[in-house]
Amino acid sequence: EQKEGLNHYDKASCHLLQYQILFWQGEYKELIKHAKQTYKESGEWEKNLVTVDNLLIMTNALVGLYRFDEASDLIKQGEELLKTLTQELPKDYKHREASIARFKGNVYELNLEFDLAVEHFEHSIALSEEIGATKEIAKSLIQIGWVIGIYNGELDRALDYVKRGMILAKENNMKFYSAHGLNIMASLLSIKGENDRSILIFEKSLTIFKELKNKVRMASVLNNIGEAYRKKGDLDRALECLEQSLALGNEVGILEKGVLKYDYLIQILVEKGDLDRAQQYLHDLEELNNQLKGKYNLMYLLDKAIVLKTSLRTRDRGKAEEIFVQLLENENLDYEFLLRALLNLCELLLSEFQMTGDLEVIEEIDSLIVRLLDIAEKSHSYWIMGETYLLETKLALLSLDLNKARRLLTQGQEIAERYGLKLLAIKISNEHDELLKQLNMWENLKESTSSLKERMEFTRLSEQIENMTRRRHIEVPGLLNEDPVFLFIVSEGGRPIFSISFEENQSFEDYLFGGFFTAINSFVDEKFSEGLDRVSFGEHTLLMNSLSPFFICYIFKGQSYVAQQRVRYFIDKIQNDEQVWQIFTHFNNLNREIELKDIPSLEPLINEIFMDKTILLNGLKNN
Repeated sequence: EQKEGLNHYDKASCHLLQYQILFWQGEYKELIKHAKQTYKESGEWEKNLVTVDNLLIMTNALVGLYRFDEASDLIKQGEELLKTLTQELPKDYKHREASIARFKGNVYELNLEFDLAVEHFEHSIALSEEIGATKEIAKSLIQIGWVIGIYNGELDRALDYVKRGMILAKENNMKFYSAHGLNIMASLLSIKGENDRSILIFEKSLTIFKELKNKVRMASVLNNIGEAYRKKGDLDRALECLEQSLALGNEVGILEKGVLKYDYLIQILVEKGDLDRAQQYLHDLEELNNQLKGKYNLMYLLDKAIVLKTSLRTRDRGKAEEIFVQLLENENLDYEFLLRALLNLCELLLSEFQMTGDLEVIEEIDSLIVRLLDIAEKSHSYWIMGETYLLETKLALLSLDLNKARRLLTQGQEIAERYGLKLLAIKISNEHDELLKQLNMWENLKESTSSLKERMEFTRLSEQIENMTRRRHIEVPGLLNEDPVFLFIVSEGGRPIFSISFEENQSFEDYLFGGFFTAINSFVDEKFSEGLDRVSFGEHTLLMNSLSPFFICYIFKGQSYVAQQRVRYFIDKIQNDEQVWQIFTHFNNLNREIELKDIPSLEPLINEIFMDKTILLNGLKNN
């Protein structure tokens, strides 16, 4: 409400506050209507920093309405206007410079220029730090987290940025950005496979947006909650959330917002087997795409093919295959669509192989997987990359190439661990352990006349492709501590440098030194030629890690994942203790074996890690 006696600057400032509230509430059209009028009126008086702010708040609203070109034009306009206002106070001027840098970062992000986006967010933070503008810093930190997490796959680093931004948002009572940060944090956790935790955080975000009465953001968060439930396999709850999201989206009337919701709804209904409703939503998506002048034609075609793929009629399935191939030939197709088209085509071809037994189909799937890995790497889709290594493992087992299968499992686990996908790493490690238990069975299959179809049952190849196509995150069983048996360190030539037994049974130690080192040396050669990290000897598993010029070897009973984390922790400790490392190097040069008395700190360290298990390993709780 305008007050009598206010000057032009004060009136514009009051309007700006009203527009900020409209933005927090998601009332983008209303904001733009009034902000345009204020900007028009400002032509009658001298331009100032509030005029710049007015342009920038309109930019925010235009992005929310998917009018990206207009938003970009307004940023340029604001930047040019700011250059003419050099008489303003340095702190106020720098604050607007920081805001414009952040807005330019948003535009670069929308144009998929992610390095430039991060560069501008960081520039905004640097300017803001000079003047203590913590609100501006909070916004940029959260956006950096979004970009490097979603588009670069750096999930742990992204979460750190978002958390830092949210601390500042909370300190400044920034409810909108607190909710926005929670939504991003939950999205990153969902990618990591932590769906239960992500749903709880999505719910917190939803509560704040409800308080702000922001239906646009409420619809977006509900969409994300639905997707998280779908990954868990709770399709009824997912459908409920997405239908709520669609209803809210229809209320606010932003057509583009509805496209993604229809896409998710069609996927869920196909999974549920409710093809009539899936077909109806596909029809609704077609109409919406027509209203938007074919802007989302590729998404419509992808969903059409997914629906056709479920048909029992050969003609429909053939048409689905044609569409998938057509999409894969499109050079402008988004990475996300490429990955989905590839996975769905793999699933369709695998179904064809199950019916025909045609080996050419397997060769075609092989070529698609090569492309899948390439696209996953280029798009930083590390979850897909890790799962694809697991998929390749199944195909290697199908052709009875056991060493290749084990090498692929090692590579897949390395990718998952490198990019913070702990649950995926555990899943792959467990698969590797299971394969080691089944090696005799697979060796026997080599000697038998088993068919590809028979071997396919053992590989669970169909299950793996289905889980990837539906982006289903499988719950991994709880981790159990292993039983330590023996820890030893050998030189790269296989000469013992240090050893310690955790077994009281002397017979095992006699067995170990009575020819077992021959097997160890053989495994060393195999590891580096085949890229393996573990081998089984009866009920025992041996893990080997390279720490040049040594190999750290750990024999145990039980699961490998926690055992591997334990060995890595031990390596980190001895490598970064200068005195301990010098002793290891010195004894190695002298061809002497180290005893516990030579390094007094070694025995308590080993007991803490391997026996007492009192240290926390990579965020894992001790059992």
